[in-house]
Amino acid sequence: MAKRAGNVCYFLALILVSCSGSDVVRISDQSYFPLRVGNFQIYQVSETNIQHQSCTDTSTPIKNYQLKALIYDSAKNPEGGYTYYIHRYTRSDSLHAWTDLDSWNARVANNQVIVTTGNVPYLRLVFPFTSVTKWNANLYNDLEAEENSLKNINQSYQLPGGKKFPTTQTVVQSDNDDIFVKHDVRFEVYAPSAGLIYKETTQLEYFQQPCYGDQKVRTGLIYTQSLLKYGRE
Repeated sequence: MAKRAGNVCYFLALILVSCSGSDVVRISDQSYFPLRVGNFQIYQVSETNIQHQSCTDTSTPIKNYQLKALIYDSAKNPEGGYTYYIHRYTRSDSLHAWTDLDSWNARVANNQVIVTTGNVPYLRLVFPFTSVTKWNANLYNDLEAEENSLKNINQSYQLPGGKKFPTTQTVVQSDNDDIFVKHDVRFEVYAPSAGLIYKETTQLEYFQQPCYGDQKVRTGLIYTQSLLKYGRE
């Protein structure tokens, strides 16, 4: 596979910009999703999957673990660019060995970052980053349209562990904060060179009867993913 060519493509992507005024891609934009063979990120993850049978059920099983994403290869694609192959691993903590989780792939085409997971392509980012930039995350699949937007553009962000990134972009994937029927709040934070530094998902479906209005969760997911380390292997 074309590892060397993929690396060259990465550096060229940081140099080239479009000549049309509204389509200019700043160097910093593409560095928020760095694609280079050997890049890795390690995250601390907290995951709570809720499955309640009644309004009185309050069990909330929490699973804490570490997640690693590694770009292990690249290949030229039919669009003329490169597709980067990402393998993910998990472990309970730093004292244990990594175990295989799954494989993704990602590519940049037409100022868009497209990530394919489970054979389903998602539009994750659109360049350039502006306050009016919006896109349909499901543009390239058959799922219901989902509008994403940006907020806190070029603002600093501090991770739960204390590490602070001076410049970040926050992608709002859903902002439905309903507390009676279905709550769906999801966002991701990106930083230059590091890529995804934080991800939070809270999706809750509430019981309707006999405890409507009491905020009793029937099913749900509460998930956080916070960057611990990134670099190259």
